[in-house]
Amino acid sequence: MIISLLGIVILAVDLIKMRKLVLPVTIAGLIALLGSCIMDWGHHEVPFAQYGGMLLFDNYALGFTMVFSVLAIFWFLMTSDQYEPTSSKKTDLYALSIFSICGAVVLSSYSSMVMLFLGVEILSIPLYVLAASDRKNILSNEAGFKYFFLGSLASAVMLFGIALIYGATGTFDLQTIATTFATGNYSGLMLTGCILILTGFAFKVSVAPFHLWAPDVYQGAPTTITAFMATIVKAAAFAGMYRLFATSFPNHPQVVTSIMAVMIALTLILSNITAVTQTSSKRLLAYSSLSHAGYMLGFVMMSGNAPAKYLMFYTLTYGIASMTSFSILQHVSSIQGGDDSREAFKGLVKRNPVMAGAMTVSLLSMAGIPPLSGFLGKYYAITQLLSGDYLALVIIMILTSAIAAYYYLRLIAAMFTPIENAGRIMTGGLQRGMYIVLTLLLLVTFFAASLLELIEV
Repeated sequence: MIISLLGIVILAVDLIKMRKLVLPVTIAGLIALLGSCIMDWGHHEVPFAQYGGMLLFDNYALGFTMVFSVLAIFWFLMTSDQYEPTSSKKTDLYALSIFSICGAVVLSSYSSMVMLFLGVEILSIPLYVLAASDRKNILSNEAGFKYFFLGSLASAVMLFGIALIYGATGTFDLQTIATTFATGNYSGLMLTGCILILTGFAFKVSVAPFHLWAPDVYQGAPTTITAFMATIVKAAAFAGMYRLFATSFPNHPQVVTSIMAVMIALTLILSNITAVTQTSSKRLLAYSSLSHAGYMLGFVMMSGNAPAKYLMFYTLTYGIASMTSFSILQHVSSIQGGDDSREAFKGLVKRNPVMAGAMTVSLLSMAGIPPLSGFLGKYYAITQLLSGDYLALVIIMILTSAIAAYYYLRLIAAMFTPIENAGRIMTGGLQRGMYIVLTLLLLVTFFAASLLELIEV
């Protein structure tokens, strides 16, 4: 209710020409959302139970909603200087983003496959517009078209899978479907439906071999939207995917597990090897995002045993690091006339030490270097796979992490390379403060991770 009404309020603020209030209203609404999640913790509420109870706000849903809220607050604050305070375009962007987050909340809390599909569509449809929001840029137009076409195809595949599951079980309810799957007698309809839903999700989260659209869309979309897609949207898709496989398909057929394992291996190998050859830093970060999707898919594959709180921790810490990196990339490339190559980052440590420090810490966190929280995220993924005796996948993860560290370090080295006649890159006080806070969070969450053991999800 809060997040839905917030989008409407933002549009109303635009209608009455009070656009300077858009950012404060948005942040206040997200803080209210965060506060309501904390107050409802442990209550396991089923809203509108008299109408079928197709949502369940248990600790899993509340935990992921808090992750979305925190990442969204940072995202809105970091994009606040991209548009004029009185710009109508800024209001449109904020409203569409909030409606997309509404879909993310549904994806974390659904208990019926009807709501799963609605959550996917509410999450995706605003993004088709946002990806193409830079109307004068042909790459943005191309990104919006590709995302719309392939996103619609993925939704159709997922819907077909849901229809087959319904045909096999006679229900959309996740718990009832789980009872049918628990028998171990999988009909052809059930198996095909499960694989089709997995395929639809694989498109949405951009794991190989269904990832080919992502680098083009991430590069063509405005950088602020790319940051939104690579963090909040990816976290929402994995929240929905994990909930489905942990609730309805905890004892999924071995063939489904094998398909996931192949997807993880392909994603890690293809994304990291391809990233090494990239000259565009934005495209490099896009392939980096694909690589992290491989780790997150590991939690889904082990959803029968892997606690959801570790996936939440991974999405939060990766989201902070990735969002920081894309934001700094946006500032650097705008100063360099749109140049986002590694050369554009040369001398950044002298031109803006805060940005260079934040970028360095973010890249090292994504590389999995301790004592940064990204290290623990990868550690949790690896330990879960080891508990399932997937040693080959663990070896691939370790080797591809070394490749990732190589291309991250190349970008870091460029920032510390001296350059003559380099002018200063100026940032506002809010931006500078955000970079410092996010950098500290990547350190603090590493030491605070032990508190995860106290959380019941």
